[in-house]
Amino acid sequence: METQEEEKYGSMRLAREDIENAIRLLNRARTETDTTIKSVIVRYCIIEYAKPFKESKGVFQKKFIPLDKTSVFPTGNSDHEVLITERDQRIVHSDITAYNPTLHYCPEVDGFPIGQKSSHLCDDIDMLIDKMLALCDIVLRYLGDQMATLERLFREDLQKNQP
Repeated sequence: METQEEEKYGSMRLAREDIENAIRLLNRARTETDTTIKSVIVRYCIIEYAKPFKESKGVFQKKFIPLDKTSVFPTGNSDHEVLITERDQRIVHSDITAYNPTLHYCPEVDGFPIGQKSSHLCDDIDMLIDKMLALCDIVLRYLGDQMATLERLFREDLQKNQP
């Protein structure tokens, strides 16, 4: 990558691959009958979906700018926010505030189990898959438009610099 524009384009290509991978896996999850495997696939898809919206290291910028959610979802999108929060607080970091644990004493075993708030994200996993596929479609359309604009600029630069 020689310019920031090329790096941005490269980042968008990688983002498209992440989203396309999520789509492939979500479609695979649709046909999965084992609920544990289905849940694991969907959790991984949340990670793949979120990657383009997270900071990463770049060549021209120490922290390359991720996709801007307000550009992708100009009117906002609560489903997107729920997925990003789930990824950040439960899947990747296990934030204690997301679980709200409470300590209990259990005299039968002389132990201290904890009670915790569970995520209800996968309660209707098939609906979640549908929502994620819809979000992925929006992101892919956004990336396609942005990449087409950069490709036009690259072609113009090539034409200007031809002898």
